[in-house]
Amino acid sequence: MTRDARPTIGISYAASGGNPVKLRLFERVRTWADLILLKSEHRHPDLPEMGLDLYHMARWSPSAYADFESARDAGVPTVNSYEGARATEDRLASARACVDAGLPFVDFEYGTAAEITLDPPVLVKARHELDDDGHDFHRVFTGPIEFDGERMVERYVVPARSFKVFNVGENVRATERVSEDSEWEQVDVAGRFAELAADVAALFDLRLFELDILVHKNYYIIDINPVVSLDGVEDGVDVYEELLRTASGVG
Repeated sequence: MTRDARPTIGISYAASGGNPVKLRLFERVRTWADLILLKSEHRHPDLPEMGLDLYHMARWSPSAYADFESARDAGVPTVNSYEGARATEDRLASARACVDAGLPFVDFEYGTAAEITLDPPVLVKARHELDDDGHDFHRVFTGPIEFDGERMVERYVVPARSFKVFNVGENVRATERVSEDSEWEQVDVAGRFAELAADVAALFDLRLFELDILVHKNYYIIDINPVVSLDGVEDGVDVYEELLRTASGVG
């Protein structure tokens, strides 16, 4: 691609509906690039022949990951590394990586119910986010911890404050929600948030991700997601577009 040419960008996303921030982003991108929206519900075996200058997974699914892998194997530049984005889908792998790197991940164990030694309150999750039950969480406040098969079990931290931290290229943004029923609102990026974002970016080789962080006497990372919502981020479209411009070589 020459500097004056329009880049061709392939983005995996839902066939219909979607996040308003991303829908506005796509309209912006179409003004300076040829955008190919790849339905994230389907695999695209012809992706290596599309002539892409950039591939981006804006919605994750097994099919989107397959396209992501295909783009990597074909040498197509990507916003995030495939390996890092793949690792974050595996809650156990990402948690272990964080602990090994000295990051403040909430206490956790993995195994059958009989193998778990954590005492309630705990949060029981599937190991993989993209499993059919990947977003079904089971809180156990008292009594025995019971579930079938093997599960990720995390100590349940009652948050004094709940945040999302977004790393979008060179920009870091933070939002806070005061209750489960309230909206996310942008807040100043605390120094610790910026440090955690930089550490996670380096650990997983990611330029775009969001962190779920709880604060209760300490900071705890709860989740790492390479697909961002940017809920409550006032300049979300601007910083997202800036990242895609840089990643596609437009600048």
